Amino acid sequence: MGRFFIFALLAWIAYFLVKKIGKELFAPSSARDDTPAASETELIRDPECGAYFMKQKGVKGVVEGKVIYFCSEQCYDMHLQRRRIQK
Repeated sequence: MGRFFIFALLAWIAYFLVKKIGKELFAPSSARDDTPAASETELIRDPECGAYFMKQKGVKGVVEGKVIYFCSEQCYDMHLQRRRIQK
């Protein structure tokens, strides 16, 4: 009787392992795709210093009604100061 319970327990464990692995293998490709979207990895150039950075990690600024992204707060501030001096 003890062997039956051990066999049943092992069969139960194997069933759940196969079930879990099967879900991962046969899941739709969109559900298991871990690659970021193109818009998340877009590299843009800072207009002040010229450095390239990922858009989602940049600092968003509005200059003369246009949205511009900067690599850091310092570049954004320098850009604003340079524009004030030019006017």
